[in-house]
Amino acid sequence: MELISLLYGIYPRSENLRKAYGKWEKGQLTSDEISNKIQEESSLYFNLVKEAGINYFTDPLFNWYDLLRPIALSIEGIKLGPLSRYKETNTFYREPEIERVGKLRALNGLREVEENPPFPMYHDNGSESYLHFLPGINSFVKMSKVSGSQEEARKRLRDIYIEIVKFFRIKRLLVFEPFESNNYEIYNDLNSVASTYLVVTGKFNSNGSAKFYSIIGDDPYSYTKYCEVPGMKVVDAQTTRINDGVLEKVKPYANDFDRLIVANTESFDFLPRTIADKKIFSFKGGQ
Repeated sequence: MELISLLYGIYPRSENLRKAYGKWEKGQLTSDEISNKIQEESSLYFNLVKEAGINYFTDPLFNWYDLLRPIALSIEGIKLGPLSRYKETNTFYREPEIERVGKLRALNGLREVEENPPFPMYHDNGSESYLHFLPGINSFVKMSKVSGSQEEARKRLRDIYIEIVKFFRIKRLLVFEPFESNNYEIYNDLNSVASTYLVVTGKFNSNGSAKFYSIIGDDPYSYTKYCEVPGMKVVDAQTTRINDGVLEKVKPYANDFDRLIVANTESFDFLPRTIADKKIFSFKGGQ
């Protein structure tokens, strides 16, 4: 069985980047300077994942303060609300308040936004291993305060996501649903414009006919009908243990799958940077 490693989500900032953010927040660095610093740090990250032999990885999202904020700040009719706890963790995010899902704002170039580092949204390194990242539509709505119909908000977000894919000419897209959902048919149209890697939480049920490239979760057997390459979340992003025993965890599946994607359980942002840098070598059983 071929193991294909995938690292997604917000990667912890280095101490240098944290200090730079502090200076920027105090007005001691300009938006141009912090944007250049983010680009430099992203390049170091891309070199690190290449050294670790990671097959696919998302943007490290260094300029995202939480998983939802850049999407919320890129759409008219959505504003940032109060801090909310993310699941049962000590991590918080600003709850989007959706009055309506309006038009897309400018996505590229240097753009000042509310309470977040300046755009661009991504720092694409252009490699075949790079995946663009978007938070799951269902989870975005679940984690937001919605005025009006939640179903209408989901449909409008689907249309917005397709616009984003076309704007950036995205070929490979990772969508992360941190909360369980029964509405994966919302991605049928998105699957037709990008090769989509869907990270799910809990059980997966779908009546959709469109196939994802990959579905990554806890039960790869239940995904085979709906994707080309199933995957498992096996590298624990909420423990500092370096060797996660990946090879042992996937051994029971060796005779049932020709290829299997192995991914992290959550963003590595839960970990100290020094631990995260070592932990990425464990995806294929290293260290």
